[in-house]
Amino acid sequence: MGALTVHLKATYLQMRIYIWCVILLLLLGKTAEFIVGLFIDNSQSRGLSGGNILILILPLIAIVLPLIYYKRIVHLGASREQYFKGLLFVFAVYAAVIALINCFWSALESNGVGNYPIPVNMITAFHWNDFGLAGCFLYQTAFYLMAMALLSMLISGYYHPVGWLLWALLIAAIPVGTAIPSLRVHVVSFFKTLLFNGSLLAGIGFNLLLCLVFVAGGWLFTRGRTH
Repeated sequence: MGALTVHLKATYLQMRIYIWCVILLLLLGKTAEFIVGLFIDNSQSRGLSGGNILILILPLIAIVLPLIYYKRIVHLGASREQYFKGLLFVFAVYAAVIALINCFWSALESNGVGNYPIPVNMITAFHWNDFGLAGCFLYQTAFYLMAMALLSMLISGYYHPVGWLLWALLIAAIPVGTAIPSLRVHVVSFFKTLLFNGSLLAGIGFNLLLCLVFVAGGWLFTRGRTH
């Protein structure tokens, strides 16, 4: 556990400028929103929940660490396996922390703390709040882990032709899938299962299954990295 704690501390030092930039932007945005609200009627303006803005930290972590942290820790003598296990631990910690913050942030907004009307929050948009606080936390964490594993896999494969092929397939998948009527129903079904699942266990399970696939792909790319 001590080694994983070292990874967590080292990655925070690596990411702290990005984390605090997101937090600063959030604070500045909310301050500006409050000041403007003193002088104009903003009762029809919903805006985006501050908890959702904090989620920007997660893709930054999933992109920056495979690019920069990998080189530094391997140069210091760590194995690729140690790096990868540490990376997954860091992903899990940050995903859980942001999910927990967003749960409580959404609860505060729903109870009238903040501007009226209630800002848009992905928790309510995807109906994750229907599962209660614990269910909402678990669904969020599973989704964030899946998304971070996907981004990390794509970034880790930048040196390999298969990695570039995955980027091309991902970029083309949604526009092509939505443009062809016979495929559109499958695209819609996929995102409904992923994000709007009426079953908590099925939703979490589907996200974690995809997460495992992306983690396996990320490991295949990572063990073959030479730079």
